[in-house]
Amino acid sequence: MNPATLYDHLSHARLDLLATLRATPDDVLRASLLRGERFHSILDLLVHTAEVEDGWIHGDFQGLPMVQDRFPDIGAGAAGPGTTLGLDAIAAYWQAVEADTRTYLHALTDADLERTVTLDDWPEGHRQFTLSGLIWHVLLHEVRHTAQIAALLRTQGIRPPQLDLLFSLPALDARPAAAPFVNPPPEDA
Repeated sequence: MNPATLYDHLSHARLDLLATLRATPDDVLRASLLRGERFHSILDLLVHTAEVEDGWIHGDFQGLPMVQDRFPDIGAGAAGPGTTLGLDAIAAYWQAVEADTRTYLHALTDADLERTVTLDDWPEGHRQFTLSGLIWHVLLHEVRHTAQIAALLRTQGIRPPQLDLLFSLPALDARPAAAPFVNPPPEDA
């Protein structure tokens, strides 16, 4: 599977996740459910996931200004731990990041994916990677955090959406295939 194909799945899963989060009480989204110095709430995790994608894909890989520069509240630090941003502001930022990322990923060639990227601010001895490897790192970063958000929703008695890739893969058996990205009924909580 190429990165653009997985990204298409992640983009669809985001829509399902955001739909669930829009039906989730704001106090649950802002609740300090995690201990640690950086991320405490579901909203913190959402901002972090979007910022990481933005930073790697736009800043590091393309040398472009981050998308967050077009979102003053994001760039002004309102997006840090204990974010004061609402879900709609975070979703708008994430969707803008997604639009730019989608264009970038779909334009990549095999040669682009094999190019070497040197990370100047990375520890010595492990600073060069293929672009493909770093893109997979970014995509899997989102998978981990959306799974974390799903688990946090469950701790609050809220059924998360079905986010598994399996349900967006086309069926290959003799029966008519379901349309791609059609989620089955939510699993039991």
